[in-house]
Amino acid sequence: MATTLTRWRDNVFAPLDWSNGLLPMFLPEIRVEQVVEEDRYLVRAELPGIDPKDVDLTVLNGVLKIRAERTAEQRDKAHSEFHYGRLVRNVVLPAGVLEDSGAAIYRDGMLEISFKMGEIKEPGRHIAIEVPKAK
Repeated sequence: MATTLTRWRDNVFAPLDWSNGLLPMFLPEIRVEQVVEEDRYLVRAELPGIDPKDVDLTVLNGVLKIRAERTAEQRDKAHSEFHYGRLVRNVVLPAGVLEDSGAAIYRDGMLEISFKMGEIKEPGRHIAIEVPKAK
């Protein structure tokens, strides 16, 4: 009986589990600044109090995904408190960014991700229209 109830509970509430990524719109968002400086595209993300080893950066199909996990613990003689959470931010990269050129540095609570800018190519290819001559 307990197994059946546990399975039912897990199935009913599974969509509300933040860890499965189905509801990313409810996760706290990372504040970012995006700017082009000379031949570089820069993304600066505020991550105060987060250890850089708890930050994951990925680039796929023109989107930079920044994921971070925060954990904190406070203890005294009477009690202890734990604070934790996941932060996620997707940044759409502009045309011309060379995805393979990404580099990141973390300093004083600020993460800076830098990409080289390449030549902006027109998307797609023009197709000429042929009009046959009337007979």
